[in-house]
Amino acid sequence: MAPPSDSEMAPRRSGGLARAILLLAIAGGCEADSVLRGRSEDVAASALDPPTPAPVTTATAAAESAIAAPTPFVSAPPIASSIASVMSAEASAEGSASAAPATEGVDPLVVTLERQTVNKDFSQSPFYFTAAFDGSLRYSLWLRALEFARAMKAKHGKAPHLTFFVNAAFYTTQPGKSDVGKAMSRAEVLVRRALTQQAINEGHDIGDHGMGHLDGRTWDKARWLEEIDRFRGTMSQQLFVPILDGEGQPVFPKFQPLPDAESRATGAACETNADCTSGQCLRLTEATRVCTQPCNLKQHCPTGSACGAPMFRQDTDVCIPLPAFPVELDGKTLFNDKGEPNRKHPRLVPYSIVGYRAPYLAANDALYEALAERGYLYDTSQSASPGPPFYFLSREKGRKILQFALMLYPGGRTIPMDYNYARLKVPGTRMKNDYESAVLSAYSMGRLPWNVGHHFAMWEDGAYLDALESTVDMVLGGCPDAAGALRCEGGEVVSFRELAQRMQ
Repeated sequence: MAPPSDSEMAPRRSGGLARAILLLAIAGGCEADSVLRGRSEDVAASALDPPTPAPVTTATAAAESAIAAPTPFVSAPPIASSIASVMSAEASAEGSASAAPATEGVDPLVVTLERQTVNKDFSQSPFYFTAAFDGSLRYSLWLRALEFARAMKAKHGKAPHLTFFVNAAFYTTQPGKSDVGKAMSRAEVLVRRALTQQAINEGHDIGDHGMGHLDGRTWDKARWLEEIDRFRGTMSQQLFVPILDGEGQPVFPKFQPLPDAESRATGAACETNADCTSGQCLRLTEATRVCTQPCNLKQHCPTGSACGAPMFRQDTDVCIPLPAFPVELDGKTLFNDKGEPNRKHPRLVPYSIVGYRAPYLAANDALYEALAERGYLYDTSQSASPGPPFYFLSREKGRKILQFALMLYPGGRTIPMDYNYARLKVPGTRMKNDYESAVLSAYSMGRLPWNVGHHFAMWEDGAYLDALESTVDMVLGGCPDAAGALRCEGGEVVSFRELAQRMQ
């Protein structure tokens, strides 16, 4: 079986300049590119101590003012393999997933459904910036994202809300067809589920990125419905609407130090990195910190904890103690001693996942018909010229799906997705400048919402993640120029769920 990957291919559909950029980005076909190899995460710079936000600088080039009207959605030629992104550097180029063959003479990625532009004057609302991650494997990157959001709340007085598009295969040990593998143990599942629940508790959104990251470009509606239902069947047992106790704190998950951990050892309580033999103190929640250590296939975690990437050969993730079970509420069991939910508890309500990003961004008409039938609010699988959000209208009367496309602004190197920048070997400084310019352009065009798509990967030695965080910091700070003048005052960083709800 190919090594699990938290990667996906570049988007394949856009018009005009964006399409040309996409064709360039995927011109390498199946060739493994070393730039895409997963790099060891510098854990000490992620979720250990609050990160220092990167300084904000003025973009080097202003975006062009004349924007072409959105063009019809078309695809680039089919691609036969995907590049593994979060495996070890040794194994990352070994994983490939064959794309389903397209019908000869027919491009399966052309979306022919009628479009309807959102009827909203965005100039009368705050500027909305949306940042999202595809994949859900590494614990350390979950923690980095959560800790960064907390740091931004402390700095700006308002927290950014992120969207995480997850693969359900990482939340089960059950076998099934998957291009990214599955969880290796129940302990791994329990910790990942707890981290994902913690993200929900702190206001972030969870979206659907497929059960096993399969390429559905040639699927019909029935096959898409099957995939969506598999995903929902798995995740409905994993995530729930937050429940608060009498002090306003979430009842679950309950992270706590390992009771038998020796002082300074993995799982022991800590306040700073200096309190741990490993030099790594993780903040799991706003109140709980524990010592950790690197882990992978050869470096195992102590009993009572789990590794976020136990299949890595050289790269490492971190060890995290399992959340405490059972959990009781109102005199009844909420989760039993094995972590299984009591679905009969009146206060335990499954978290509803209402957004989608297609694996390999391989979306077709049948996908949107299926999403609309299952009641999803939005999708983010398309690329388009700059403009307002729009709906794809189902052929079944009354159904539609909101589309938040990846939009390339003039002057940008490629569409706002880290994979594309990696394929083109673009440095992180250029991404940062492109993102800043796009934000200012979107704001100047009537505060049109703009979004970027990243992955749970440390491409370019983490420079792309730094660029994303810098952009979030800039928007929350009102986009100050070198003299401190605000250029996007009142900007908000919202989840796709929140943005979709504001479109209603």
